Amino acid sequence: MKKTLLTITIILLCALSLSAAKYDRADGFGIGLSAGYPVAGAAFKFGMGDFRIVGTVGYSFNNNVAVEAGVQYDLDRFNVDRFPFYLNLGITGAANFGPVFDGFSINIPIGISYFLVDVPVEFFFKFTPGIKIRSDFVGPDFGAAIGALIYLNR
Repeated sequence: MKKTLLTITIILLCALSLSAAKYDRADGFGIGLSAGYPVAGAAFKFGMGDFRIVGTVGYSFNNNVAVEAGVQYDLDRFNVDRFPFYLNLGITGAANFGPVFDGFSINIPIGISYFLVDVPVEFFFKFTPGIKIRSDFVGPDFGAAIGALIYLNR
């Protein structure tokens, strides 16, 4: 696991040095890391203007393999000391796979994204209220995640 994280970090750092353009918001394919719940691991986004396809593949807190996928829409842009932030809203589904299928959740992520000006990098935070569905339980599900992505083709 440490070798994998080190390899991903080196690739991301090398890709950062490939671009010297000015960015307002990156589009295209982004890959990075997300830490949180319902899924922590490798994150991706494919951006097309205000609309993005999102996903994360990794682990859940109960050490099961987990997958999250959905869509996101940038609702509004606002500035904090000349730094542009984007308020976004989406819908995602997440599933946990272990020795036995551990159920899934449907979430409505509400987030904030910040794109660096000099390189195609996005930092994000999201809060994810939703519903958890298992064979023996249906109830509320709350999560949050923080992460970073680098966009490879702008």
